[in-house]
Amino acid sequence: MSNVYRLLTKLTLNRWFAQDFLDAPEPCCALSVIEERKQVLPLVAFRPGVVLPYGVTEQGFDFGHSVLGGDSYEIVHFAFKFRGFCTYNVLVNPSDPVVREVIRHLVEHRCYVVLAVDPDQHVAAFKAGVGEVTLSGLIDHYPRIARSITSRATYGRVLAQFRRRTPPSGQMLNWACRSALSYLDLTTDRMELSSAPMPESSDGLSVQ
Repeated sequence: MSNVYRLLTKLTLNRWFAQDFLDAPEPCCALSVIEERKQVLPLVAFRPGVVLPYGVTEQGFDFGHSVLGGDSYEIVHFAFKFRGFCTYNVLVNPSDPVVREVIRHLVEHRCYVVLAVDPDQHVAAFKAGVGEVTLSGLIDHYPRIARSITSRATYGRVLAQFRRRTPPSGQMLNWACRSALSYLDLTTDRMELSSAPMPESSDGLSVQ
């Protein structure tokens, strides 16, 4: 796992993606890209459906991943472990064009941004950079991921099996915002995340 810490800076993402993500049923997770200091980085955004206490988010979290699969399929698992609070899990299908493109960015950049959005649409932003990221599973399996043809039926079967095995301390996130490559377009319909007060007099970001 990679330890990921709080980030407070100007961030820009695709407005259509942001709107669809906020409209998706909680708890959920989605992949896209985000601009930070004029650099486009892979984005993993999730909405846990609860407020993450500031004391929990301030210390960051562990971001883990694995590649599940057999001879004919690949499924990518991401995990967000907030120590002493909860572990959130999501499974995504790399045959989806958005997932495939974001994973390509992950492997190429070796850094990423994570957004945790609470029910009031306050956003905690986190970033892991070059030298802080462990992506060996994605890198090792990337040739298979890049040509994955995993079907929806196979994804559904593996997801059901994974849900049955999820520990009581874990929470499954629904995979949202699939297939639309326009979610990755930052050239036109841009949305900025602006600074806003957070609980306990901390600073955070809010969706505008």
